[in-house]
Amino acid sequence: MSDASRRFEPEDVVRVARVLVAEREVTGSSATPPQPRVGDVGSIVADVGDGLYLVESCTADGITIWMTELAAEELERADRNDDDWI
Repeated sequence: MSDASRRFEPEDVVRVARVLVAEREVTGSSATPPQPRVGDVGSIVADVGDGLYLVESCTADGITIWMTELAAEELERADRNDDDWI
């Protein structure tokens, strides 16, 4: 399956595989949440259409590090048991 045809569902665990947009609108629990980086792990919150997904990266205790829209081409499936899972 090509990256462009990847489909993710809410609550799927994903890893940022590439960053196509260096600066994007990001929300989070801090005043200046970080931009997503390659290797960050998060969960799909929603399919917003046009191949974009709302993704949230959280700490182990559920505090949002960042939340933003990412393209399917920027994501790959991950596992909650991966060492990278926060």
